[in-house]
Amino acid sequence: MLKIDYDEFLLVSSDVHSGETALERLQVTACDRRCLAFLYAGDLDVENYFISTILRYRNFVFLPVRGNCDNRWSWLDLNLDLPLFRTCTFKGLRIFLSHGHYYCDPESAGLENRDFDLVITGHSHVNEIRKEIVSGKEVVFLNPGSPSRPRGRSRASYAIVGFKGNSVCVETRALDGDGLLAKETISVQQSPER
Repeated sequence: MLKIDYDEFLLVSSDVHSGETALERLQVTACDRRCLAFLYAGDLDVENYFISTILRYRNFVFLPVRGNCDNRWSWLDLNLDLPLFRTCTFKGLRIFLSHGHYYCDPESAGLENRDFDLVITGHSHVNEIRKEIVSGKEVVFLNPGSPSRPRGRSRASYAIVGFKGNSVCVETRALDGDGLLAKETISVQQSPER
């Protein structure tokens, strides 16, 4: 599964539900030393013993949001915050993350779409990358699909946000065979490292 040609990257997934094998494969990628964080866009069965064990003893940064199938009380045992959406910045890339069932974009959460470079949602179980012009600015919208329960003609998938030099690439990849499904580049103003 792991052939990543980036200096650093973010792993993005959603809608694993109770897919133990899928989460185990994603965990291997999340543990790569180049992985800055694992962004998770909701719906993970943490009442499943195997899944809760992976999260309890993880050695990677895990940033989840609550999906429509997540029981936030079950997440308390893992000491993980489970907001309906979160915002974060990595290497100048401004990201909005939500499951998509309640907040489908920053604007629906009371924020400005143009304030973000990448908007990540899940919920549909169908992978998609699209670029839109919002108030004169390019914004990439990403749904990583589902690595365990794809819908429609979608394949089991996840996403990589790769940083190499001054470029940022967003890719959706097939879980089996690691085939590239779609790719989009993002232009960002990188903030100085601190």
